[in-house]
Amino acid sequence: RTIAATVATLAIAIPPLGAIAAPSRTADRKTPQKKVVVVKKVSGPAVAADRWGEVKVVLSVRKTTTVTNGRTKTTRRWFDISGSFTYHSDRTRFIMEQALPILRAQAIARHSADVDIISGATYTSEAFAESLQAAILKAAKV
Repeated sequence: RTIAATVATLAIAIPPLGAIAAPSRTADRKTPQKKVVVVKKVSGPAVAADRWGEVKVVLSVRKTTTVTNGRTKTTRRWFDISGSFTYHSDRTRFIMEQALPILRAQAIARHSADVDIISGATYTSEAFAESLQAAILKAAKV
């Protein structure tokens, strides 16, 4: 009887496990106070694809500035490639229209100017890579 009374008293005094709150860790975490996202366009130079025309790459860059506890952190990441090309003949136009979407997809997938040379569009591939590399370097300074 004494044991039963003691167990009953302890059961009333000790809250169930679900009622015990975990220690708050929100004070330990750094929460962003301010986050600013800006999208800018950065273009590379128009690069000659030998005698066939020119390729010019334009990058869309997302610049994110986060202020946390008085510290500023800025990140830049490009997420889209557009551009233009000039051509000197209908055959050149056909080659560039076929090659540039493939080069664009490779650059976005690799997130780099290191693209494969497309057979039959060697000069276009090289001009694209050169213009893209210049645009990437400019994007780092935006």
